[in-house]
Amino acid sequence: MYFGQRGSIHTIVLVLVVIVGFAIALGWPQYKKHQTLRVAQRALDLGKALAYAESTYKTQHGSYTPDFAKLDFALPCPLERAGDKIEMVCSAYVYRLEENGVLRVRHKGLPKWFDLNLAEGSVDCSHEDGSIAGSHICNRVDLADAF
Repeated sequence: MYFGQRGSIHTIVLVLVVIVGFAIALGWPQYKKHQTLRVAQRALDLGKALAYAESTYKTQHGSYTPDFAKLDFALPCPLERAGDKIEMVCSAYVYRLEENGVLRVRHKGLPKWFDLNLAEGSVDCSHEDGSIAGSHICNRVDLADAF
């Protein structure tokens, strides 16, 4: 009998552990890429919703507001105020209204951001030169139907 031999169960368990280890080692980076893309798409969708709320606010009050609490919009993340800067800080992204009506959606850890130009109704996905993660995200995120 194969299982009756001394140490054969240990060998089978060791082989299974090695196989599972290789599967995890090969699958984990793909999982992290997919997760990063999913979070980026969600951040862009939230940015679009904020842009729509900002344009509604401008129609009613004549200008954009950097204070997202004044918008008729349920904020999913807390606001942080530092002097004259007001930012909505989420788990992976930071949202801030820049001058000239540009809503900046910046990633906390990667050199990547979305600029939503409220006046033009356009989205620009940007990243630092040489940033492989930034270019990967910008190439894979759906920028269609910006507004």
